[in-house]
Amino acid sequence: MDKLSSILPPIKRNWLPALLTFSAALVGAGFYLSVAEKSYFSAVRVSVEDPRASSVSALGQGLTQPPGRGSADPMATQAELVRSQRVLERSLQQEAPAFEAEGVSLPTVGQLQRALQVKVIPATNILQIGYEGSDPKLTAQLLNRIAAEVINQSSENIRLEASSIRQFLESQVPKEAEKLTQAESLETQYRQANGVVDVNAQTNTLLTNLSQLQEQQRVVAGQLQEAQTRTGMLKEMTGFDSPDRAYVASRIGQDKELADFKTKLINLESRIIEARAKYQDNHPQVLALAQQRDDVRSFYGQRLGELVPSSQSLTAGDVAQDNLSQDLISRYVLTTVETAALNNHLSLLKQNQSFLQEQLATVPQRKQELSTLERKRDEVKANLALLQGKLQEARIAEAQLLSNIRIVSWAYVPNVVAAPQAPVILAIAAAAGGVLATGVVLLLEAFNGTLRNANEIEASSEVPVLAVLPKPSGQLLLSASRTSKLERFLDSPDVVEPYRSLLKTLELRINDKPRVIVMSSTVENEGKSDVIARLASVSAMLSRKTLIIDANLSRPEQQEVFALPSTVGLTHVVAGKASLREAIQPSGFENLDVLSNGELISRPSTVTESAGMERVIREAAKGYDFIFVDAAPVTTSADALTLSQYADGLVFVVRPNLTVREAMFKSMSEIESNNTPVLGVVVNESQSLPRYESFKNMNNVPMGLDKELELLPD
Repeated sequence: MDKLSSILPPIKRNWLPALLTFSAALVGAGFYLSVAEKSYFSAVRVSVEDPRASSVSALGQGLTQPPGRGSADPMATQAELVRSQRVLERSLQQEAPAFEAEGVSLPTVGQLQRALQVKVIPATNILQIGYEGSDPKLTAQLLNRIAAEVINQSSENIRLEASSIRQFLESQVPKEAEKLTQAESLETQYRQANGVVDVNAQTNTLLTNLSQLQEQQRVVAGQLQEAQTRTGMLKEMTGFDSPDRAYVASRIGQDKELADFKTKLINLESRIIEARAKYQDNHPQVLALAQQRDDVRSFYGQRLGELVPSSQSLTAGDVAQDNLSQDLISRYVLTTVETAALNNHLSLLKQNQSFLQEQLATVPQRKQELSTLERKRDEVKANLALLQGKLQEARIAEAQLLSNIRIVSWAYVPNVVAAPQAPVILAIAAAAGGVLATGVVLLLEAFNGTLRNANEIEASSEVPVLAVLPKPSGQLLLSASRTSKLERFLDSPDVVEPYRSLLKTLELRINDKPRVIVMSSTVENEGKSDVIARLASVSAMLSRKTLIIDANLSRPEQQEVFALPSTVGLTHVVAGKASLREAIQPSGFENLDVLSNGELISRPSTVTESAGMERVIREAAKGYDFIFVDAAPVTTSADALTLSQYADGLVFVVRPNLTVREAMFKSMSEIESNNTPVLGVVVNESQSLPRYESFKNMNNVPMGLDKELELLPD
């Protein structure tokens, strides 16, 4: 709705030139339709089939793949092949005799390439080949001939490719077979030379045997340590330092004959002692017993010499005297023998382990060499199998009549004119006429010097647009009661909200209190004073202590807007004739006061340029949150620039279709050259407030004045 409301006013202002332009476009379209040559359009459709449905061999399927590889679009590539010079030349050559006999001229290859329309039907594998010509019969037959030629070319190309592949494969298969024989021979020779049947199985066997040997070593080592411990303990208990002496001592202790001799010696010694106790030493009985003792001792020595090797010598302590000693000596001998046997066993196990480790160390090298030979043999074998399979496929593909192109629908002789199409031409003419008419309106509007809307104002200046104050819907009527137009305005949220937004924007742009804002315009009648009155009323409604200073001394309006009595005002305070407190009047709204202009003077600049003016603003700022200064337009007076020196910034009020663009730019340029702070622009599209005569108070409004003060209709 907003766009429509912004477009309608320019059209209303320039409707006649726009209508003439639109009519001229339609007339031109009608003339073109009457003189343009007619043409006819027809099309043939072909499909690029699935290769799996075209051939029984994989190679044949590959040859019938749509052209195009990698990132190329196969359908687009096929479309370009349809336009190829070879296809079009052969098609024209075959159709030329029939049509030349009828006196119909055929297009050239270049003309046909440019006129031929080849496109892919979306989401399908179908190509549509279209052509538009002046002869309908020629159009259809030429398209059908092109489609047939595309199929013939596809079949011929596939057969040639299959033949070329077959010849190449036939030359390569024998070479690969010879390579396979050589690879198998090398592998066999290596296996025989290294005794390798299955490297993995042999490796697993070696690892198993090595693990078993290591386990046996741990067991034998434990047994050996245990045997050595027992041997040491028995050695210490028996007192023998070698098993040989222990063995001899054990034999002596266990010999029955020696034991008998020893018993006899003991008995004879006992008898000799008894005989000596009875008789003297030379007594025959004593001598006989001594002789027997010596004989037994001699036999004992002879038997002992038989048991003890000549290389050993034994003492009396080395002979086992009892069964326990003999048992310990026997255990010592057996343990010594067992220890020696375990040592030999452990040594043998270590030798076997070293052998197995040496065998394992050579396994990786043998495995790598054998793997290389096997891999080479497998590669050659796979290549040979692949080549043999492809050779068979090539023979099958060469024998088949293959093509990946099929005709879906033939071209028919058209009976409807394709061009020019009257509805399309008229629609285009209407659209062009609309565009041209719009251009005419815009061109005429461009020569208009006034600003039209907020977007144009913001685009034409670097100063931001602070707010757009729209025209309120309906009329705000004034009754005979104390309710005024401003009160009705404040009771309308839709109308108040733009002013509230403007107030918030000013608060954000000016951080410090009080906020002193000078408001001016380019020329008169742009609604500056009305905007100030409404904005100040909204500020007061939002509990901001607000003051309006009417400094437009050449044409003051705030006194009439608020119906204030003609008493002292700004000129009296600046001249020192009254105090600021005496001059400020209540507006009738809570939190809102007005400092009217005072008496009219012939030289307003003597007031605005005086030191008293600055003093008035500084003194007023002490008691208010917002102070709005109503200044004269900048094109008629420099008061706004002067007053801005005492304020926080200057706000421009402009009205669309009234503010002249050049005047605004000139004013902005002068303000920027004087380094005056400009807060922004307010676009005022609202209605003006009524102007009251000055009364003593608002209760003195006479009956019937409300009708005179009503706003004009929208």
